[in-house]
Amino acid sequence: MAQSVTLYNLLISCPGDVKNEVALIESAVDEFNELYADPLGITIKTRHWSKSSYAQSGGKPQALLNEQFINKCDAAVAIFWTKFGSPTDEYGSGTEEEIEIMLQTGKQVFMFFCDKPISPSQMNEDGYKKIKAFREKYKDRGIYFTYSSDEEFKKLFFAQLSMHFLSDKKLKESTTDRISELKLMGIDENGKLSEESSVYPFVLNTKTTIHGFLDIIRIMYQEIAGMNVGKRSVVNNTLFPSFTSPVNIGDDERKYIVKIAEQLELELPDNFFDLGNLDKDSLSSNILSGPTLKGTPEEIQKYKKIKKLQETISKALDWAPVEKAFSNKRCLRLAIQNCGKAIDEDVEISFEMPKDALLTLEEFPQFKNNEMGYLLNDCNMSILFGIDSTAEYVEYSESERNHGTNYIPHNYGLPGYVPNYSDDFVSELNDVFCYSIYPNKGNYIIKLKVDYIKHNTTVAFPSVLFVKGEIKEIPYKITSKNNPDIVKGMLKVKNYEF
Repeated sequence: MAQSVTLYNLLISCPGDVKNEVALIESAVDEFNELYADPLGITIKTRHWSKSSYAQSGGKPQALLNEQFINKCDAAVAIFWTKFGSPTDEYGSGTEEEIEIMLQTGKQVFMFFCDKPISPSQMNEDGYKKIKAFREKYKDRGIYFTYSSDEEFKKLFFAQLSMHFLSDKKLKESTTDRISELKLMGIDENGKLSEESSVYPFVLNTKTTIHGFLDIIRIMYQEIAGMNVGKRSVVNNTLFPSFTSPVNIGDDERKYIVKIAEQLELELPDNFFDLGNLDKDSLSSNILSGPTLKGTPEEIQKYKKIKKLQETISKALDWAPVEKAFSNKRCLRLAIQNCGKAIDEDVEISFEMPKDALLTLEEFPQFKNNEMGYLLNDCNMSILFGIDSTAEYVEYSESERNHGTNYIPHNYGLPGYVPNYSDDFVSELNDVFCYSIYPNKGNYIIKLKVDYIKHNTTVAFPSVLFVKGEIKEIPYKITSKNNPDIVKGMLKVKNYEF
């Protein structure tokens, strides 16, 4: 799981004779990060010319270094031993310039002078004189320490590092940076985020419509009507006539298809159901795929198109009551937004709506068993009633640690067996509309849990909320793992006429 941290850049500034200390600083910073990065969200990154600079033309070396990374550092550690460093345009050395840049901008500087013994042959007298003068310059400012061994340096540096970055001020800065900023948002009828919510006519989240079905069905009728494969003319003279028989469309199927055509004001030709010399071989059939068809490609194709027409009509008849059931419904769509700089987890949104305004699952449209089966097996209810991702917000499933699963049809028995779908239908509805609802006098308290929400991210609710009456405003509270405060707010609601 990703987490939010406050990153501080620490500049290591020293002349070329200081080498061991650079490694000791890196080690101390690693130790600090190991101890405090997770519990406090504070991480320090070291910056040094050897690893943070890059070749660049068009300026003086020190000025380029300042621009590349030194000006962006939050604190610096400077160490001197025998060398003072090469002068710059304005200062006695690059290290001195870096120190002054940090001090002038009010940033912390840890300064150390090394008193480790050194042989006379290694002594840089001119550099050491400059160091003494520099040291004298800062003696009254109380910003430097001396050390005489590597062990003492690391101990001193780690103590100073910890005192500064674990100060009340820094911890407060870090804590503030790591708090989320959560609020409830509305989604308008055009799918745009809004500071207020809107109640508007509900439209199933699908391209499927009864008009679309009817257009497809009309085209299928026309295609079949244009296929002329002739009447049956071949007499079956096979050795085993009982295993091969003509294929015909049954009387009930014919009446069904003709009746629909009449309702669509379609006139069918006399040869609409003619299948030529198409036969079925019962000997090579199986229980799942049915008999093997024997005939010309055109005869087989016409038969399959008629069966597909019948299937499409059945689906249209199943879809029609679904579309009708929701044609007069109204809804609102909500989202939770994190405007803060930190990821948050275990978020619970609690909001109130009048009892006479919210349509609960107990008042959900009632469907026949075959219609429930169609919704479960041929539709995805989490999509039908859900809220898709847009450029402004992500869908609810993207905030779940364990993504919910869609309904999986059960193997209830042999083909043709129709199970009772009631229990599965109710279970799937509860998964899609995964709100907890509690009565509270004249209101309902609705609660929704969000596993996690990234910073600068908006998560849509898992589904629409059906509304049956006017709502003026939605008071809400939000609690979460990473924010100690309870967020309270009020979302205004714009209503269309009921």
